[in-house]
Amino acid sequence: MNEPLKTAGSKKADMIKKIISLAILLWFFLLSIKLLGEVFKHFFSEQAQNLIANATDDPFVSLFIGILATAIIQSSSSVTSIIVAFVASGSMTYMNAIPMILGANIGTSVTGVIVAFGQVRNKLEFKRSFSAAIVHDFFNLFGVIIFLPLEIYTHVLSGSAKFLTDILIGKSAVTFDSPLDALVKSASQWIELSVAGLFGLEAGGRCHYNGWLLAVMIVISLSILFTSLIYISAIMKKILIGNFEKIIHKYIFNQTWSAFLFGLTFTLLVQSSSVTISLIVPLVGAGLFTLEQIFPYAVGANIGTTITGILASVVTGNANAITIALVHTIFNTFNAIIFLPLRMIPISAAKWFSDKAYKNRLWAVGFTVVVFFVIPIIIIFI
Repeated sequence: MNEPLKTAGSKKADMIKKIISLAILLWFFLLSIKLLGEVFKHFFSEQAQNLIANATDDPFVSLFIGILATAIIQSSSSVTSIIVAFVASGSMTYMNAIPMILGANIGTSVTGVIVAFGQVRNKLEFKRSFSAAIVHDFFNLFGVIIFLPLEIYTHVLSGSAKFLTDILIGKSAVTFDSPLDALVKSASQWIELSVAGLFGLEAGGRCHYNGWLLAVMIVISLSILFTSLIYISAIMKKILIGNFEKIIHKYIFNQTWSAFLFGLTFTLLVQSSSVTISLIVPLVGAGLFTLEQIFPYAVGANIGTTITGILASVVTGNANAITIALVHTIFNTFNAIIFLPLRMIPISAAKWFSDKAYKNRLWAVGFTVVVFFVIPIIIIFI
């Protein structure tokens, strides 16, 4: 009679162990994302700001400045905040900033692509995870193809943003810090300073980066990232067997609106679409969710990430800064209105390209390097 109770008790204990292990691994995953972002920001922030400051009247060039700057520091929120500050100071017109904001939307998805490479050893898992990462790219690319020409000729984005600015201007702002950022910030700083100290590049609580320190920090960040993802995927497979999987599929990812709201709300809380997308990529790779299920979630994340720019702009009290931040939100909202009903367009494109990557992984490497770095560098500097 006690055997069933013992079995039930051991199952419960096993589940608790899995959840604790998952929580620890998620902390390491978030730490790796934070660390990677901080490393790139500290080493490349000046170059990124110089790129943004060199915005021209050519919307095409400005678009690729946004892509490259965001790919370099891996944070559309940071790039958007820099752009907002430049507009607020009068260093840049908000009309020049609009294509850059659209480019930042494309550049931010590089983090999800990097995460997908964590499953590169398994061809099928890599195919699925890579498709989950680049569906975000295609969604944004197709949106830019539609809305950049519309903005140039009709000012639909800037006109809508100006209308909303007139309504919102004068309202007080509140600041909001990501709770997840607070969880890993101290550990991230400690690792950075400790490694920099070994190279003799730490002074006054600050890191002074050179090429060697950058390389070591990238290796450490990616090692933590890929290791945590491997074990997260394995544990999630075990947890999501049975009733829990049914609940998630039924109440979150089985409905467009619920998946969309989940992605939007989660990104509002963590203030990073990179984290939101990166968490789901390996789960798609493991076969726990389909591309069709997570697409609305990614679309919601795209809108949720714009809150940082809005907060930064309202703090400045500058009307043009608020307008450019709202352009980001309006673009993502209009893009969602079009591609949620027409989701098979970006989904089919992602599947087609991931099939190429399945046959030859160099397609995936080429996509990452060419789209985020080679083409922008050629357009901007040549």
